[in-house]
Amino acid sequence: MLDGLDQVEWSRLKHAYGAAEDVPDLIRALTSRSADERRAAWHELYGTLWHQGTIYEATLHAVPFFIELAASDETPDRGEILSYLGALADGSSYLDVHQDALARIRGRALSEEELARLEAELGWVAQTRSAVKSAEALYFDSLRSGEHQICCAAAYILSRFPEEGERYWTPLRRRYEEAGSDELVKCGIAMLTKEFSAKGTSDVRWLREAFAREKSRSVCLALAVSIALADEYQDDELAVLIANLIPDDEIQEAYGVQPWNAGQPDWDTIAVLCASKRGRHALVARFNELFLLGGSKDQLDYVRYVLRGRIEDGMIGGLSAQPMGLLTMPGDG
Repeated sequence: MLDGLDQVEWSRLKHAYGAAEDVPDLIRALTSRSADERRAAWHELYGTLWHQGTIYEATLHAVPFFIELAASDETPDRGEILSYLGALADGSSYLDVHQDALARIRGRALSEEELARLEAELGWVAQTRSAVKSAEALYFDSLRSGEHQICCAAAYILSRFPEEGERYWTPLRRRYEEAGSDELVKCGIAMLTKEFSAKGTSDVRWLREAFAREKSRSVCLALAVSIALADEYQDDELAVLIANLIPDDEIQEAYGVQPWNAGQPDWDTIAVLCASKRGRHALVARFNELFLLGGSKDQLDYVRYVLRGRIEDGMIGGLSAQPMGLLTMPGDG
């Protein structure tokens, strides 16, 4: 395993901190029997080949070795490796992400040299994405795993390609249905269907049928978010979104144990509620009810924090989310 690792001229490739000479040892460390050694390697790999979401030339050359590790039953933490591949598929160019900020600081656009570098970086992004996708047969196979971390990490990779909804949606739906009472698998897959809904490649009819028969609150919330992204939500779906405006420990845990950084459920819930006038009014009414009933200050402040961010980004009009008080909505922008 990893026989070709030393055939790559890593010293001529770059990652976030310069020459990629350390990459072979870091990749080999992922096969160590020592959990501490593997953990240290992941810390470095998340800082070098995938640095706060940006990827590099060395990243592209490392992908085949991560795929090789993910395909072996002898590899520890296979779910972690699959999840990392999903993150690499979502990687971005450093200059593409930062060019507007650089222009504001400098008062000028990118130089010709920087534009050439941007083109190269965007090429690495596209090639890395293609390299990850090339192992889709592995992800379909891993999706059938009875181990939650492996199954949902594979689902996570597939969800990075929502443009493939026609081919990827069916195996994801089938795995959800086969999960039976496994709420963690169902919740993980339900959360990821939002990627397809946002691109218009989900099956809304199936989502509604699954929502109608589901008993788990965490799964229902994830399905309601996905439905709201694909279509106008109905009364039952809106009721679930509003009831879980501040998610409890059960829902937080279901999101937190997924093998990728699923974030806080509040963000998705608030986003879809704020997408319509009806949802905004329901959100304000529920928040103010919780405020007057003496709800947790920390939780209410967190909702305000999320709302203020969306208001400042121009994503919500006619809503005031000032600290220490009721929400107000004098009108809709």
